Amino acid sequence: MPALHCEPASFAVSPGVRIEDLAGAWVAFSPRSGETLILNDESAAILEILAEEARGAEDVCAVLRSDGGAGQPDLNILVRGGLARLAEAGLVQEVSPALEPLA
Repeated sequence: MPALHCEPASFAVSPGVRIEDLAGAWVAFSPRSGETLILNDESAAILEILAEEARGAEDVCAVLRSDGGAGQPDLNILVRGGLARLAEAGLVQEVSPALEPLA
């Protein structure tokens, strides 16, 4: 039986989530809770990145660094905490990682 390699968790924007810039503040509607939430800039950036495609925390960090966030020493902690809060609010969901045979 071949060994399996499990990719790190990936996250995607939950179905039905809407993100808008409202008078200079980022807001998002969560259909799971029925609430509209005010987001900080970091959470809005994470949602925008995940709206393009499902990604893991490391990939989100890489995109943020390429957009000028390289000077943030705690970026990994910020992104992982942000993903946890966004998931708790129902704005993102963890997607099943692919199981692939090790080469």
